[in-house]
Amino acid sequence: MPNNLTSCDLHVHLAGSFYAEDLLAIGAPIFREVDWNARGFLDGYNAALQTDLNPIQLFAEALENPEIGFPKLKDAYVFGVEDGGDFEKFMWKYRLFTQLWGYGWERDRETAVSMITQAVEHHKRHGLNYVEYRAGFWGEDAELRRKMQICTETLAAESDGHFTARYIVALPRDDPWTMYQAVRQLLAEQPHLAQTLVGVDFASHEEGYSPKLFRDIFQQIRRDNAADPAQQLSIVYHVGETFFDKSLESAVRWCHEAALLGAKRLGHCIALGLDPAVAVSRRPQAHEAELVSERLDQIAYDLRHAKGLRQVGVAVDEQQLRAEQKSLGNLKKDDLVERPYTPQRFQEIRQRQDFALHQLTQLGTVIECCPTSNLRIGGVPDAAHHPVHKLLASPVNLCLCTDDPGTFDISLASEVEWVLQHTSFDPDELAQRLGTPCRFAL
Repeated sequence: MPNNLTSCDLHVHLAGSFYAEDLLAIGAPIFREVDWNARGFLDGYNAALQTDLNPIQLFAEALENPEIGFPKLKDAYVFGVEDGGDFEKFMWKYRLFTQLWGYGWERDRETAVSMITQAVEHHKRHGLNYVEYRAGFWGEDAELRRKMQICTETLAAESDGHFTARYIVALPRDDPWTMYQAVRQLLAEQPHLAQTLVGVDFASHEEGYSPKLFRDIFQQIRRDNAADPAQQLSIVYHVGETFFDKSLESAVRWCHEAALLGAKRLGHCIALGLDPAVAVSRRPQAHEAELVSERLDQIAYDLRHAKGLRQVGVAVDEQQLRAEQKSLGNLKKDDLVERPYTPQRFQEIRQRQDFALHQLTQLGTVIECCPTSNLRIGGVPDAAHHPVHKLLASPVNLCLCTDDPGTFDISLASEVEWVLQHTSFDPDELAQRLGTPCRFAL
């Protein structure tokens, strides 16, 4: 297996890097102290998973009778094949660990450092030598900065001649400014942290948060980078991962728009590789309805890129689009517009995917493909329809990553092996197609 593909992971969520055995080890001394229904966890988990989780009983049994109890703990935590296609279900399983994670951070610095170190040590044992970890925090400004400083310093301390850890701060889409300002203040106070704290990410829930909402903060980041080149922050962006709130055309457009805003790497981009006929089969009437505002944005996009879209075979009738634009102007922006799919429309969406992939290639944008995550969160029905096939066939910059290796119970090596098993590439061909992923490091 090509070592260059299995030694560098550019898309890793720190809180998703803990395996079931880590969950047990971290939880063992504190599981009875944790408020398991803080932030509505127990109610939400049980409703989403249709179960009756008792974490204290679960941990106690896993410790007292590991042969029977540990598999139960693992089943309650690992997001497996049977859970696929439901982002909310994934988030609740993910939060089984983050309840411990949050308690550990509130407990003391020593516990927080110990948890981070445990995740890094797992990656070292798996043979990785470079990882970019993503994590966001909570609290008031000073508390945010304290937690980010601990995270940055711990990852810096784990970096040596054989392993390098970098930190990307996850900005919440509902309020990115507060976290971003805390990052900038931290770097102003502790400029040496800029060697390890290298970027920001827009992650978690994608639906409802159009890339255009973040135009101002993208521009501010560019201005701040120009004002202080020693503290450059690159932007990475989750997009085209969960997109049932919009048409497939809009889902493709969001990927292109995020790149145009200035994101260096895009996480997932399932919308650019999943065949449209497969995409709509995942749910009844999937993608047929979207907000009037989204349809208007799509019309504006088609008019702006009419020439390029025509070159790949998309029929762009500008007169008809302008008439529709005028008609939709009489509706409320949050009204819904429905447009059923046809074989011709499916074909044009495939061509739109080709157009967007070509545009990303021209921009130098990188797609972070996370095979197992895409299967399970994206609801891709099987390996044959995985977006990786179209992504590999395109010239776009591409890297293979794990996303949440602990939550999925995978490794980077197993992800690369999965691609080799389910595509026509042999190890040398895959290594040649992807190149060295560390060239895309922030």
